[in-house]
Amino acid sequence: MQYNACTMQRTPLQITIRGLDANTKTALVKRARQNGVSLNQYALAALRQTAGIESSQERYNRFSTFLDKHHIPADEITRIDQAVKSGKSASLNKQKQDERDLSI
Repeated sequence: MQYNACTMQRTPLQITIRGLDANTKTALVKRARQNGVSLNQYALAALRQTAGIESSQERYNRFSTFLDKHHIPADEITRIDQAVKSGKSASLNKQKQDERDLSI
């Protein structure tokens, strides 16, 4: 974030991406439409995900949207939700163990 000197309000940073080929733009536009978001929203989410800074809530929302669009039965969604939640616990425990191992 940067600050607007006149209003002292935080404003989002902007970048320009040069050299974007037509096939890439077409694929991004298609995926944005499939996800029901603007091209800008989709590109920002893709950049965050690729940079490894996508929040767990964003990942859950993306996964939930996928499940909604593919008409997966409610009982299957419940089982998937439970698996994701238990996976988060296991992943956190593994991360903590790895951190302990590194500090030894």
